[in-house]
Amino acid sequence: MIIFAEILHAISIGVLVISSAFYFRHLVKTKKQRKLSTFEFVMYIIIQIAYLLFTISLLISIFVE
Repeated sequence: MIIFAEILHAISIGVLVISSAFYFRHLVKTKKQRKLSTFEFVMYIIIQIAYLLFTISLLISIFVE
């Protein structure tokens, strides 16, 4: 049962990363066309920070274990 939960967790992380990548790409295209709204700009910054933190945590987990 724990393995099933770990698989679901990995799938959910993958879906979140892919969907945020698509939304980030949408925001980049929108930014080129017009000025981003406050909400869009906040999401633009939050997604960049999330990718940075995800990368750092992935590197830590790879090199520490």
